[in-house]
Amino acid sequence: MRTEREIAIRGFINDKYNTTYGKGLFRRAIYNGSVELHNPNQKYLVDFYAFDQFQHTAKTDQQIEVLKKLDKCQVASVPDLVLSWIVHYEPLTKSKTLVDGYCIYLQSTGELHIEIADITNGTLDEWDLRAHHCKSTGANKPVFIATNVDLNTK
Repeated sequence: MRTEREIAIRGFINDKYNTTYGKGLFRRAIYNGSVELHNPNQKYLVDFYAFDQFQHTAKTDQQIEVLKKLDKCQVASVPDLVLSWIVHYEPLTKSKTLVDGYCIYLQSTGELHIEIADITNGTLDEWDLRAHHCKSTGANKPVFIATNVDLNTK
C-alpha cells in the first residue's frame, strides 16, 4: 500500500563502524538513522549495511523472504546500495523491537525505499523517497535526509 503519511528519515555516519565489540566481532553498519512518522507519531531506527553484511543479519522468516526477493533483483551486484531492517523505538521506555520491513538506500542516486509492516503500532506502509545530502555535517548532524514533507514548517 502506497501512502502519503508524513515521514522523515535521517542518516548519520556510524562513528563506530569497523570497531570491535568482542573477539572477532565488528560493527559493520555504515550509517545509523532514525525514521519519524506522523499521524500517529512513531519512531523507528535503521542501521544501513552493505549487502554482503546485511544478508547475514536476517533472523526471522520474513527477513529470509525479503532476502530471497532482493536476491531475485540482483541487488548484491549494486556497489553503493545499503540496506537496513526496521526497529521500532519507544522513547518513553527506550525499548527497541524488531518489526517486519526493510529500507534500501542507493547512495549514488539518493533513491530510498522503505517498507514498514508493524501491525502492533498501526503502521503498514511503504514509501519511495529521494534522499538529499546535508551541507553541514558533524557530530549529531545527519549526512542525508529523505522526507515527503517540508521540515522547515514542522
